[in-house]
Amino acid sequence: MLTKRRPGRPSVDDPGTPSSLGQRIRQARQTLGLSLAAVAGDDFSRAFLNQVELGRAHPSTQTLRIIARRLQQPIDYFLEEPGDSSAALELILTEAEMSLHHSDIARAERLVSRMLHRPLPLELRTRAQLILATAYLRQGKPQAAKPVIEEAIDVAERSPWPHLLVDLYDRLGSVYYLLRHAHAAGQWFERAIERYQSASLKDPGLKARVLGHRANLHYVAGQPAEAIAAYESAIAAAEEVLDMSALAGIYEGLALSLRQTGQYHRALAYAQKGLRLFETLRDVRMTAQLRLNMGDMLLQQGRVTEADRLFSEGAENLRRIGDRELLPHLVVGMAESALEFNDLERAQDLVQQAIDLASRSSDPLAAVAVHRVAGRIAHARGLREISHRHFGRALEVAASVDNPDLRARVTYDFARALEAEGDSAQAALRFRQAYEAGRGPAPGAGVSSPFGA
Repeated sequence: MLTKRRPGRPSVDDPGTPSSLGQRIRQARQTLGLSLAAVAGDDFSRAFLNQVELGRAHPSTQTLRIIARRLQQPIDYFLEEPGDSSAALELILTEAEMSLHHSDIARAERLVSRMLHRPLPLELRTRAQLILATAYLRQGKPQAAKPVIEEAIDVAERSPWPHLLVDLYDRLGSVYYLLRHAHAAGQWFERAIERYQSASLKDPGLKARVLGHRANLHYVAGQPAEAIAAYESAIAAAEEVLDMSALAGIYEGLALSLRQTGQYHRALAYAQKGLRLFETLRDVRMTAQLRLNMGDMLLQQGRVTEADRLFSEGAENLRRIGDRELLPHLVVGMAESALEFNDLERAQDLVQQAIDLASRSSDPLAAVAVHRVAGRIAHARGLREISHRHFGRALEVAASVDNPDLRARVTYDFARALEAEGDSAQAALRFRQAYEAGRGPAPGAGVSSPFGA
């Protein structure tokens, strides 16, 4: 028995029915008065383009980019409401992944958020959730990413998708890392490695990323030797596939660990390698993170002019993208540089900006950093009570963070201020507390505090 189809309601079973994508391409082409040959050029045949317009063929992401450029339309125009075909949905996921790769986080989030508001096959939905959670993490929003990843893991653990599950475990580990819950982060990274091995996966890039994240935990636990070994293993895995994003992040972690062992020359070399890779990837936030790390190393070596330049460049770039999480660290780095130059007026102005920025950040390390430096600046200005209040606030927040190096650094700076004020008893107590925190530095040295995953 035949049934009549209503006008405007194409049958999904009819391969000759133009798809929404094909219709949009034809409409844009005809609006500009272009022939099939003019749009196809030398990149593909006019016959293929005709098949795309008729819904009988699907363009690759690269081909769709060429079509969009020649039709003077953003690629989003062709992806809006593309129907439920798996090819169209895969195209959206690919575009979102490419947007993440090129640091267009807002576009990636927009594409997958729109996609997740419609019925989807389970695997496509889970992959879309992974991309959305990654976008949240790249924006420094672990609390937003957490429920998305947990829902995706619940589905993936009941499905035959081991590669996707490893990726999700790793992302949840990153969530807990950014929330400063090192123990929970370590458990998820271990689960990711165990699943990778039990499923006999062969993806060096994924392996390198998980190993690099696990190495970060050695660093924050004050185990630089173990961290260096772990980072070197991760580098070996990443270099197998030249995964620049993974490799750049691992270079950053290795640089921090080498700095912690006093190997400044090697640390700066790896930090510079990572910076070049992140700039190649146009990852503004991670490039700023590396500038922060390098600036801190240079500041500890007394190379204040170079450090101040790196802090200033990083801060300027972050302001352009509206970052709130990392910006306070760079501005307070500028303030500490001004303090080393003995420019107390500029130092005070900058640290006040940093305090305001930190009050709008969800990162507790930002609060610790700004109040530590504010304490140093107030001490230099002879404001004893204000200095003590800032150091006290920094120590209060540091106590809530699982990072002994951080507590040691604040306590050590406070001890130096007390010693300069002539309070030898309190200074001796604070020096001992810094030592007992596990990473108490020798006089004149600094203790690094890691940031980022």
